[in-house]
Amino acid sequence: MGTLSSFRVAATSIRFPADGACVIDAPVRAKGLGPALSPPATLGCGLAVRLIEFDRAVIQPEAKRRFGAGVITILDFGAYNCRAESSGRDRISQHGFGRAIDVAGFVMANGARVLVERDWDDDSAAGAFIHKIAEAACDYFSVVLTPDSNADHHNHLHLDVGPDRLCGPA
Repeated sequence: MGTLSSFRVAATSIRFPADGACVIDAPVRAKGLGPALSPPATLGCGLAVRLIEFDRAVIQPEAKRRFGAGVITILDFGAYNCRAESSGRDRISQHGFGRAIDVAGFVMANGARVLVERDWDDDSAAGAFIHKIAEAACDYFSVVLTPDSNADHHNHLHLDVGPDRLCGPA
């Protein structure tokens, strides 16, 4: 895995409180990691680097193959959020450590939009794209949850670099 400083990205190191239940190792505020993040996200450097690697190796080539244009924006529902897991287990979510991001969709350079909620069950290029992204994400992230995983993920892909290993149904 590379380091964030070895990539040309729109991210800056930030100060983060080192007390409380939720702490991020090497936190950054990212406006973009290649493609823009919309909205900008607070996340750990390790997750940022993994997203860049995943974007370059999987997202961009797949977008160009299916849509003839690269992804310019990753639409997200956020990364850092100090909260418990939605699974009902009594522990902090990987979002609380800056190790997870929820991806809602993608915007291509040619204006095409792929939205997880709209396109997941669609038999189209957009549906095939989002399934390919979810499947390939299992090689880059520890946990990948999709709309097929549970109702909490009906509109996004959860990608995390935490200690657990689970590749949800894609």
